[in-house]
Amino acid sequence: MLIQLKSTYYQYCQIDPVTVNALHAASSKRQFFAARIRDNGTDGPFDCRTHPIPKKYRR
Repeated sequence: MLIQLKSTYYQYCQIDPVTVNALHAASSKRQFFAARIRDNGTDGPFDCRTHPIPKKYRR
């Protein structure tokens, strides 16, 4: 998933449909992103360094 923060796009890997739907339904997408998706600087639940891009999306 690509998420745009200001003018920069960030890539997050292996985000499940439940999390995506919850993000779309959240009353505050910013708070949901900060609490459930964003990494902490070294790793996160969807950090592409530790959660690789699924093979079907690789080139």
